[in-house]
Amino acid sequence: MHRSNTGETTRADREEVLQLIVQQLSAYGYPDLSRAVASQTRVAAPAEGSSSRLSELVAIGLRNEQHQQSSQSHGERRGTEKHADDNLPGIDLKRRSTAMVPHYKVWYKTMHKGAATVTAFSADGQYIATGSVDTSLKLIEVDRVQNPISGGARREDKPVIRTMYNHEAEITGLDFHPNGLVLASCSTDRTIKLFDLSAAYGKFAFQTMRDNYAYRAISFHPSGEYLAAATDANEVRMYNVRTSSAYLLREGAGSGNGQHSSGLTHVSYAASGALVASASQDGSVKLWDGRSGTCVRTLDRAHEGRAATSAIFTRNSKYLLTTGLDSMVRLWDVASGRVVNTYEGANIDAANAQAVLSHDESLVMIPDARSNSIVFWDSASAKPLRGGVIHQARVTRIATSPTTAAFMSCSVDDGVRYWGVDDN
Repeated sequence: MHRSNTGETTRADREEVLQLIVQQLSAYGYPDLSRAVASQTRVAAPAEGSSSRLSELVAIGLRNEQHQQSSQSHGERRGTEKHADDNLPGIDLKRRSTAMVPHYKVWYKTMHKGAATVTAFSADGQYIATGSVDTSLKLIEVDRVQNPISGGARREDKPVIRTMYNHEAEITGLDFHPNGLVLASCSTDRTIKLFDLSAAYGKFAFQTMRDNYAYRAISFHPSGEYLAAATDANEVRMYNVRTSSAYLLREGAGSGNGQHSSGLTHVSYAASGALVASASQDGSVKLWDGRSGTCVRTLDRAHEGRAATSAIFTRNSKYLLTTGLDSMVRLWDVASGRVVNTYEGANIDAANAQAVLSHDESLVMIPDARSNSIVFWDSASAKPLRGGVIHQARVTRIATSPTTAAFMSCSVDDGVRYWGVDDN
């Protein structure tokens, strides 16, 4: 490593970086490309072969960069002796001011040939994926939505840059690999598909994982090395992305003591990778150790005995936002397992209903089953807020941009809409 006069590390040695690249390419399943890079750069192949060390270092660097940018913009002064997850900006329950719902308007709309069911943003907010009961996937480039070309855009300038096929039934889950180059999708056709977004015209999956049960949700580990999956079975599936080998999180050796008793509805990784959350039709939400795979906590009857339909972590991994068929959204303290906020007033009746947080985590949002609108709450006070976002048909799913005040919505009218802020 190169060091400055103060002893601070400034950049890695050239050969060290190239070795990490060679190992990472092998870990991603590109052995031929790995060998070609090693040959062209004349870097000695490391003894350990494949490794995801590079992706882990990049993830750490990006999190630190986000924290530095946040600290500079808010004039924060943080100590150094804090939990690693404290370096991530996130929900502030001590905030006294009430959040404001931006004046959203539709910037862009595209159509599937059947009800749109799911959508997701890439980690950098540059791409959006959407899925439908028509079995197709669409990939949208956000820059083309935010900067539309006036007067009849050419085909190559339109926001939808790719439509992908391969599934044989409804798309139920989407997640981008942390490197942004791979999109994972899951379906009731009992498959998970991985699509190479770096390929010029990659409309078909390069890797498929199969199960005996319909898939309901998927979530990448922050390193991209593993993929968690929820199916109609009662155990969480965990896949090695490189080899497609799978194992089950089912032994209750931790304090959570046991697996779910009914099929799963949702699964998600914490940003730290230390925990995995699963929600189930049995009404419980479980937290699993991301390394050992043991259940460390069970939130029994998380929604008054009704099905729990989703569970997502806040950015700093300290809190868990759950949705249930009791028409409640709850925020839980991960460390204690206690409810810290309850968000009331929405009508929730879908088995895959999912509340989400805005990019700055000041707002909680969820589609309302009866009014075709989006319900908003202040995340800190749980106060309902007036939003004014109304569709002509039922909204099935929303996803928020990780970088700006924008979100995508899916609807049974076959449409997907990008909502941006109207500054006028």
